[in-house]
Amino acid sequence: MTKDSIHFRASSTAPVDLGNGLVMRWSTKDDTDNICSLVGASFKWMTFPGPVSEGVFPGPNELLIASVRRLMSGKNASMSEYDHAVVEDTQRRKQPGHENANPIVACAGLHRARAFYGCVPLFFGKPELIATDVEYRGQGLVRRLMMEMIHPESDARGDALLFIAGLPNFYRQYGYEYAISRFNPGKIANVDKFPGVGKDQQEPYRLRRATQEDLPFLLKMSAKERVDPHTEMGLAYGPEYWQYTVCDNTPENAMDKRFDGDRDTQVVVDSATGEDVGFTIVSHIKGLKLEALSLMNEKVFIGEAIYPIVRALIANEKKLQERRKAEELDPVAAEKIQTSGYPFVINLPLTHPARQNLAPVLEAPDTAPGYRLYARIPDYAKLIKQVQPELERRLAQSPMAGITGRLQLDFYRVVEGSNAKGLEIVFQKGHIVEVQHWVMPSHEKQLELFLKNQKEGLPKTRIFAAAFAPLTFTTLITGDRSLEELQLSYGENTCADESTRMLLNSLFPKVLHHMDTSFM
Repeated sequence: MTKDSIHFRASSTAPVDLGNGLVMRWSTKDDTDNICSLVGASFKWMTFPGPVSEGVFPGPNELLIASVRRLMSGKNASMSEYDHAVVEDTQRRKQPGHENANPIVACAGLHRARAFYGCVPLFFGKPELIATDVEYRGQGLVRRLMMEMIHPESDARGDALLFIAGLPNFYRQYGYEYAISRFNPGKIANVDKFPGVGKDQQEPYRLRRATQEDLPFLLKMSAKERVDPHTEMGLAYGPEYWQYTVCDNTPENAMDKRFDGDRDTQVVVDSATGEDVGFTIVSHIKGLKLEALSLMNEKVFIGEAIYPIVRALIANEKKLQERRKAEELDPVAAEKIQTSGYPFVINLPLTHPARQNLAPVLEAPDTAPGYRLYARIPDYAKLIKQVQPELERRLAQSPMAGITGRLQLDFYRVVEGSNAKGLEIVFQKGHIVEVQHWVMPSHEKQLELFLKNQKEGLPKTRIFAAAFAPLTFTTLITGDRSLEELQLSYGENTCADESTRMLLNSLFPKVLHHMDTSFM
């Protein structure tokens, strides 16, 4: 496998002896049951899929147990069965009273996802399902897993960054910063009140379930310009995603029918011509939710297509819920299955054309900030080089087009999650010609360099200078926060002059993100 593969191993697989019978290593398929047991127990207090009843000690988290089994299946779109870093206590079952104890006492999975930064395709890494047995907490096992297994493997793979949805504040100690925003979705409050088709009118578009034969079409229609036309950073639907969700993780192949096969991809068909013109993705685990919509804009006017498409999705969901209700053997559980009157969440960015056309029937959007994800960018210089085409594209469309000079950024000190005290980006006629780690020279050194250049008759280089508190530059690169917001929040974040401000705003504007991460 190559670096362009999701299932790519780059670092050593040799186990590490931690002492006292503890061994840190990468997983195999034989570890599946033990990882399931650890994750299920560790996340039993999690309020999803359902709330924890007051005064009741909860059982294992069955939803995440099902997730682990999918992740360890060897077919998953995010990771292989060899991508859980684990700590095994090889002596635990030898202790009296622990003969049946779980030898896996800590774990952390590493996902890999196709992503984009403007026009540049990338890979992002994602630590996931991080857990420690309650008897082994406080020993630094998660730190060892993250710092010695997860982070080095992600770096060796060439991932542009790592992101994680995790415990508030906890992951800051490993160099993560809140730097990716998730927008608040729209919602149709009651599907029964959605506008119907006119009397004696035929729907101009219909849906059919996607099959393996549709994979080339789905991949072609997954271009960022079609799926996320106004989003500048996010995750992409690649061949692994389509193979997994359309062919492998389906209701027919479900290991756990309660939770598996959650993603439903439908091909949008022009009723008049029979031509395939797009696709929809819906999920069901948290209620009916539209996760993605892609249409051939050159053939379809979204303002006319979106209402027939939503009506078809609602009809499909009604049939699914009626079947589930009929098949449910537990009368109490069957009573809870809604076949009408339920909401439909439109999980598309506020700027998506479909969501804008549905605005008249959507509830007023929540104005509170959306859920935010951590990001870790250990090497700013490496990332700048990876996204250079996008940065040069932004420059060419800005007042700083054709710039020549040096952008020098001071980060004050090296901290966990960043490998340099500063960064220098060299521009020549609007192109990035050099990116390197940089340290703010002393005043004496600056004078020495100035006199040396003057003596040698070298032209004066235009310098653009700014400073950022440690790790805050991460939020500027991702476009999560604007330069102005960062300067208002941190007193040490400064720009030397208006030209520097204009350059940074041109390179790193505040942008929308779309992180569809829920297809494990």
